[in-house]
Amino acid sequence: MVKAARTYQCHRCSRTFARLEHLQRHDRSHTKEKPFSCDKCPKSFTRKDLLARHERLFHTSTETDPGSQSQIPYSSPSSHTNEGLGNRLAALGGNQMVSPISIIEGEQRPNNEHFPSGFPAPVNQTPLMAQRIPESHPSSIGPQDMVTMTEFNPSLGGFGLSTPYGDDFTSFLDSIPLPSHPFSPAYQPLPLFPAFPIFPQPDYSQSSEGGREVEGPSTPSSSVLPRHGTQLPSLQPEGTHNPYRAHQLKGFVSVTDACRDRIVTLLSGYSNVLSDLSYPSRHALSRYFTGYVTGFHDHYPFMHIPTLDINSISVQLFCSMTALGAQYCREPEASMSLYQVARAVTLEHIRREFQSATEIGTRPGTTTWLSASAADNRDLFETLQATVLLMAVSAWFKDNPPHYDAWSLRSYMETLARMGGFNYLPVQDGSWESWIRRETVKRTKLIAFCFLNINTVVFDLPAMILTEDIGLDLPCTEKEWQATSASLWLEERRQSAGEPKLQDALASLYAHTENGQGCLESFSSLGGYVLIHAIIQHIWSIQKTRRLPIFKGNSLSTPEINSLEQALERWCQCWERNKESSVDPLNPHGPLSFTSAALLRLAYIRLNADFSSARQLQTWDPEAIARSLKENLSVQRSDRMTRAALHCAHALSTPIRLGINFVAHSQAVLWSNQHALCSLECAVLLAKWLEAVTVTHPSPSLTEQETKLLDFVIEMVMEAQHGVGRDWLLQNNARLSASVTRLWARLFTADYIWEIVSLIGQALNSYANLVEKAI
Repeated sequence: MVKAARTYQCHRCSRTFARLEHLQRHDRSHTKEKPFSCDKCPKSFTRKDLLARHERLFHTSTETDPGSQSQIPYSSPSSHTNEGLGNRLAALGGNQMVSPISIIEGEQRPNNEHFPSGFPAPVNQTPLMAQRIPESHPSSIGPQDMVTMTEFNPSLGGFGLSTPYGDDFTSFLDSIPLPSHPFSPAYQPLPLFPAFPIFPQPDYSQSSEGGREVEGPSTPSSSVLPRHGTQLPSLQPEGTHNPYRAHQLKGFVSVTDACRDRIVTLLSGYSNVLSDLSYPSRHALSRYFTGYVTGFHDHYPFMHIPTLDINSISVQLFCSMTALGAQYCREPEASMSLYQVARAVTLEHIRREFQSATEIGTRPGTTTWLSASAADNRDLFETLQATVLLMAVSAWFKDNPPHYDAWSLRSYMETLARMGGFNYLPVQDGSWESWIRRETVKRTKLIAFCFLNINTVVFDLPAMILTEDIGLDLPCTEKEWQATSASLWLEERRQSAGEPKLQDALASLYAHTENGQGCLESFSSLGGYVLIHAIIQHIWSIQKTRRLPIFKGNSLSTPEINSLEQALERWCQCWERNKESSVDPLNPHGPLSFTSAALLRLAYIRLNADFSSARQLQTWDPEAIARSLKENLSVQRSDRMTRAALHCAHALSTPIRLGINFVAHSQAVLWSNQHALCSLECAVLLAKWLEAVTVTHPSPSLTEQETKLLDFVIEMVMEAQHGVGRDWLLQNNARLSASVTRLWARLFTADYIWEIVSLIGQALNSYANLVEKAI
């Protein structure tokens, strides 16, 4: 006989818990007890880990740098402003939405990040000159309001137990922070940081005091949304004046006549696959290289820009980089021409160098070959990089270039990665140069894995490289990677705790350990990006297996969901501990942590609904995509589904606050297309949920949590659509769903670089049309 597991019940709300410590933590959400006090300031916290994080962020740096002139301000706990704000922000309960960041009770996040002053001059190349925009007028920014976070519980208990907003949606909108500086951590699916001068940006320049960064007062959006809640930080009251400096632009890459002549000469050796070659001028090539560095590189940082020498890279890599850069320069015809050249040269080079080896001892992948000269290894490695970039160009267009080119390039990418060995890295002798070489190879292989995984998620294609195949360490921090000299690299390297192996980090996220002991503490920005892709691949493979006839239904089992939720929760905790993490694409450490946050939302959505086969994006037909999503995807009301819908609804709130058309038409340059791909599932899941809860007589009746979330969505739609009333929206169970879907669609109707983003906007409008036909 199986002994029943012991449970603990809350006497206030009848919730039950499997462990006593969970009940005790839940009980503090009722009593508002804060037993963990800071011995250095008046703050107190409900959890010990929040106290530890507070001490690490706000007291450790002060102790180690007694000369710092910057002090962290503390607001009085009895502030009437804070009390009123706390009551308003508790309206939606604050324990449900899953986000990679959390509001620390009364805690402020320091602005300790800065832009690099510029790149050093690479060997034999004009340096990538950093350009600085002149200072503008100072902004008026005051002390931050304090926000108290309610405790997280696994289910929806406690959701909406405080004073509601009532009919005044303005109080909610006022609580959403406008981006007064480029590190707004308000959790969004879209970049929301307008170009100057609409919202001034503060100075993130380095302190002149010993070259150390000085922590200053937080700005209005330094508060962050809770990882499991819906509270929103308020706008900061005006009062103080902080100087700011606009976002620093990256430099211009100059291609010399000698560099262009070298490439043209090398291309002449491929005359058998090239005809009537008309290569761009050096000025155009300079523009395209700059487009690559400023547009694509930060999203997939496997090139070491400070030491990049364009005069020595292979012809196939040179042409691939310029083809991709031309897309970011909004020159699609030039990009298409360069893509055709780069693809023909790359495939011919693969045929000549890697498919013609006949002697077993010199065949790539063998021990003898792996120990060959560095030049041979570099050739294979740069060819792999070229295929990644070619796939990045072709995967997101229907015909120009044809998307099926990317599907064929997938096999070349996998083959080249296997030739070099998934886990083979160059030998490191301790020098900066050998470390750069080793880290570049590692990053390229891991990014190839992630890029193949994106195609698996988007087009429902089989995974070419499985997570289990990779035994590499996770990548280093971006500060190490962006170091512009050996001395700066050594300084950052000394402060690094080292990188765990991918397999060990993944096992730590899934491990069932008491109190999280022995778990992964943190990861780098690119390391977190790789790990969230590994988890998404796990979810995709489980859902595919569940479609076999031996399973009844294709839903994940409860133990599987619990295990994945634990992994995602621990991933969130590590994301928070990474000092480079930010939900801002203008983060000087790159937009990877911002993109990872969108992928996290995708992972949570897929725990509740299997979108993989329903998307049908490979058809490139908006009507077919909409029909598939309408007919092949259903949602069932549950606590988990309500939390997922709340997550999706909140993702739409700030674009509504700023203006959807403004966000759609002014922020395109900051987008990674992964945000649009993730937002597609946000829009459809929320629309499906709204259809389920707006039927005339829902059975069972709506819970308090569902009612509050429904009211929240209605108020958002009324804010975004002039003249729309509540009664009209609730006249049937399709009108509100269609209205929300059209709001999402408007975000993807601008002139974007990638055709697939426009396809998503068209598909969502088609989906709204199908929903409206039911009215």
